[in-house]
Amino acid sequence: MKIGIPRALLYYNYYPLWHSFFGDLGYQVVISPATSRAILDSGVMSCVDDACLPIKVFHGHVASLIGKVDAIFIPRLVSIYPKEFICPKFIGLPEMIKSSIKGLPHLLVLNCNAHRNLDAAYKAYVELGKMLGVKRSQAVRALQKALINQQLYESLLKKGQTPIDTLNEDKSIGESKGVIGLIGHPYLLYDEFISMGLISKLRARGYVVMVPENVAQSHIEAVCKELPKKLFWSYGKKLLGSGLAMLKGRKVDGIIFLSSFGCGIDAFIIELLQRYNHRLYQIPSALITVDEHSGQAGFNTRLEAFIDMIEWRNSREGHISPHGTSVLGH
Repeated sequence: MKIGIPRALLYYNYYPLWHSFFGDLGYQVVISPATSRAILDSGVMSCVDDACLPIKVFHGHVASLIGKVDAIFIPRLVSIYPKEFICPKFIGLPEMIKSSIKGLPHLLVLNCNAHRNLDAAYKAYVELGKMLGVKRSQAVRALQKALINQQLYESLLKKGQTPIDTLNEDKSIGESKGVIGLIGHPYLLYDEFISMGLISKLRARGYVVMVPENVAQSHIEAVCKELPKKLFWSYGKKLLGSGLAMLKGRKVDGIIFLSSFGCGIDAFIIELLQRYNHRLYQIPSALITVDEHSGQAGFNTRLEAFIDMIEWRNSREGHISPHGTSVLGH
């Protein structure tokens, strides 16, 4: 039996866990192709108009697996940490897929809800094993092995790699002219079509990138405890906490916020980060918003201008003219 996993949304977070779990149960895992214009267009045509770009892309990846697999894995992630939630559109994802795409094979829906405790989330995998007709003990062993593989994957990310490096087995980080912090959801940053190769372009210019997955969860929690209110959106907290940790420790020479148009969580998280930065740190920053109409030309122009600003600032900062003399020396 072939089980398809769409290469979209939280694939970049949990692929080692999912691949190990299904593989250990004896199933062949098939990953949808990398995002392309054809996949994006397919998703846009089949998805509701008011959905965000990542949801539309996910629809395209599901459609690309039809006819290639016996079942498609669709995670319904309600909560990934106790007393926290994630985007509501993730919760309704299986129903959106069922109502929008015709000719689907069997859907394997993972109902993962860790709002009460993490054990409840792990039980969802055992229930998924039952759906596949395997014994409980076999599903538990597969889950235990999958969790170990997931922990190894996350440990590599904490050492400075990105999911692109790890999943593609590319261990080269490159020489450094400086460090650029990237703040964005994993399904934006690590999908090279949606992000238009942002990480590769920065590295080609000689910069090391620092991403939210490189920041330890303990650091994120510590920074977020200083905020006046608790954040109950898990991925919003991750973006805000990792961004504040980068700024507070001055670990980056510049910071880029990558957001998808219409994302409600991004709207206030990025606003908070920008306000903290402007008031306390004054580190160069840029906001790049993408949707299905974004093109390489405009994206590259924004990116080049940002890098030029950082390099000009690094070369000129401290060159302050004496009173009464212009910067140009005239």
